[in-house]
Amino acid sequence: MAKLDDAGGCFPCGSQICRFNRQNGPHSKRRTIHLRRGERLEACRDGCVKLWTIVSGTAAITTNLRDGRRQISGIERTGSTICGPMAHEDSTIWLEALEPTEICEADFSDDMAVLQNDPAFLQVLFGVIHERLETANRHLTTLGRLDSTERVTLFLAETAACATRPGPVTLPMTREEIADYLRLNTETVSRILSKLQKARLFKFLTRSEVV
Repeated sequence: MAKLDDAGGCFPCGSQICRFNRQNGPHSKRRTIHLRRGERLEACRDGCVKLWTIVSGTAAITTNLRDGRRQISGIERTGSTICGPMAHEDSTIWLEALEPTEICEADFSDDMAVLQNDPAFLQVLFGVIHERLETANRHLTTLGRLDSTERVTLFLAETAACATRPGPVTLPMTREEIADYLRLNTETVSRILSKLQKARLFKFLTRSEVV
């Protein structure tokens, strides 16, 4: 089960939500959610308006297909803000931790009668939605225009660029999960990783640590 803590104030994550609360007063209930790998946050219910910001860790936006298969459609890293109401209560979409992940949840549901006419809040909300659309568009472009080697190379480079500490980068995803996210099969991902290592573009210290 996810571990929950009450949040006494905004988290120093630099998100638009934190800035809005600091400048306009607390209009949301805030709590910290700690997820272990494999734990999930599911769709928002009862018309709630929640925004989730990744404070640390990595999570995936995941969908269950009708035939039972799982599809990773997005990777969320530190600093990402996800719309809690991205799905209705019957949705098969959830946010799943790929490693120990800390999330700041801001629940604006109680104040929406006021906030729906607040230009400052609407600007923040549209900003979050715009970032979500840009992220989805970049991933669609990756899948539509890049070949398999370019997809894997870009994934490794983006993971390294998001690292918070210098030195080896720990991949939070298995080969199967990387393949799922990049619309490839596992054998192709493993073959490309071996090819990139032989070309000395990346060096794997262990199966999950890369320089």
